[in-house]
Amino acid sequence: MSNNSEKTQSKPQDPGLQIISEAEQGSAFSQLAAADMCYARSNFEDAFYWYSIAVRSFTSDPDAYSADVIKYEVSAAECNLASMFFNGQGTDTDKIQAFKLYAEAARKRYVKAQVQLGMMYVYAEGIQQHYGLGYAWLNAAQLNGEDSKEIKKVLKMIEGKMGCKALDNARKMSEQWTDEAILEKLVQRKKTRFSFISNWFKKSA
Repeated sequence: MSNNSEKTQSKPQDPGLQIISEAEQGSAFSQLAAADMCYARSNFEDAFYWYSIAVRSFTSDPDAYSADVIKYEVSAAECNLASMFFNGQGTDTDKIQAFKLYAEAARKRYVKAQVQLGMMYVYAEGIQQHYGLGYAWLNAAQLNGEDSKEIKKVLKMIEGKMGCKALDNARKMSEQWTDEAILEKLVQRKKTRFSFISNWFKKSA
């Protein structure tokens, strides 16, 4: 009877212990989950450690993961680690390392990283200011679904500082960092617009 009572009154095991155990055994997904868990608990040193390990695990054998895993899980690990370097959480501030990691995730079309990378270029955060690249990355993020008023405001500010040709080049650059499905819609829209204009001129002739 006493044994049953002890079992009933015993506290449930912290699920975080299972995540840490799996992370220690080498699961990249559990390492990322452990990092997220530690970060949510404001345990920044452990979060930094596990994000670092997760990035190393994911990138050591990229062929082992699907395109969706590369885009979302790997990019999330890189972006979160970049944020910790940028803000000096769990480690010393290192904006150059943050820039490199944001760039890796941004090239995988991870929107949050594209925004942060664009802002680093615009405001010269640890790197040389470059409005063209800043605009290209922020515009790519917007094309990929980012819809914040702040991004629109920054893009408008840059448009007031750049010439038409430079802006066109920046917009073309954005397309290489835009999701294929979205890019296909943009291409189709351009074709439709071109066809409409051509037909209008033919009718007017």
